[in-house]
Amino acid sequence: MAEELLIAHSAAPLGEELAGLLQDAGFSVTTADNLCTAQTALSRFPDLLLLDLDLADDPMTDLEPLAQGCLTGEIPCLLFSSLGMDPDRMRTLAPWSSGPLLSAEQRDLVLDQVRLQLELVRLRAERDLLAGRLEAKKIELREGLRSAAIIQQSLLPNFLPRSDSFRFAWRFRPCETVGGDLFHLRQVAEDSLMAYLLDVSGHGVSAAMVTVSVYQSLSPHTSQLIKQPLDHPPHYRLSTPAEVITELDREYPYERFEKFFTMAYLLLDPNSGQVRYCNAGHPPPLLVRRDGTVETLDVGGTLVGMGGLIPFEEDRLQLYPGDRLFLYSDGVTELPDPEGELFGEERFFDLLENGADNPLDEQLEMVMKVLDRFSGGQPPPDDLTLLAIEYRPNGHR
Repeated sequence: MAEELLIAHSAAPLGEELAGLLQDAGFSVTTADNLCTAQTALSRFPDLLLLDLDLADDPMTDLEPLAQGCLTGEIPCLLFSSLGMDPDRMRTLAPWSSGPLLSAEQRDLVLDQVRLQLELVRLRAERDLLAGRLEAKKIELREGLRSAAIIQQSLLPNFLPRSDSFRFAWRFRPCETVGGDLFHLRQVAEDSLMAYLLDVSGHGVSAAMVTVSVYQSLSPHTSQLIKQPLDHPPHYRLSTPAEVITELDREYPYERFEKFFTMAYLLLDPNSGQVRYCNAGHPPPLLVRRDGTVETLDVGGTLVGMGGLIPFEEDRLQLYPGDRLFLYSDGVTELPDPEGELFGEERFFDLLENGADNPLDEQLEMVMKVLDRFSGGQPPPDDLTLLAIEYRPNGHR
């Protein structure tokens, strides 16, 4: 469809010449011989107005309605003068316009200027369209992040298991773009507590949906992954940590979900204080002994979802009264300060070692305050997750 041009001109022949030139060039041209008619035609939103300033007795006043129409409708306006008004004078009288024609008598220059203005109109329309799409995408993203945050919050423990042998505490602070952290504590047998912390790659809805699926896979009520059925009492066998991780690796191949995740999975015996664990590419859980020494739980394997490149292994350790286990995500050690320096493992390990005499919940609160100070109070770029377990058999201090 040909672009629509409106030419408002006086009785002088220049206006008619411009109309003929532009029609010959393939444009659809409407003419108006007075300002009132021009104002009416402008309400039909032509693509470009060519305005003869000699139509106005008092341009600063008479042209105000046209100026408002052009500005409101985002209609560009090129000026000309049938009586040869100076271009600078034209700019002064109509500063809202796109300026004067460089030479109304030179056909090629006129066509070039008209086409340039129409190209600018097209580009502005594309810009506005893209801006609208971008805003719609931002709204969709915000809604997606809000939904992901709701999903993530719904998976946090509503309560912690009651145990005469263990004390628990946790802290969780999500990042603005919603990361993939998930943790839980569950009593899975009379002599076993399950504890895990995982971190799905990426942020947003896709990561949240994988965490939901893994959460369901690790539910002892809906999945046979945690408890394997037997045909004799007690009619089940607890899967070992390495078995659980191996099965998750089969269920969540990267090729299917385009996600992988790291995970620390532990089984704790409240009667003996024995712990079995497997660590799959996750920051190794820390064991802070009562005497302040720190050990890392680093036996396991690679990321979950990589197709069993390396068989997963597990290990055992013995807890003694006052020992504390800390599971955490890499959002803690990779938290940056305002200059970009990371908090790091050394600071974190020292913090846990030096706070071992504080009650467990107070120790985690102190850690979060130190992290806040280090980051300058800025929102974390990744989820911050801490899960602490203290072995206190028979209320031992």
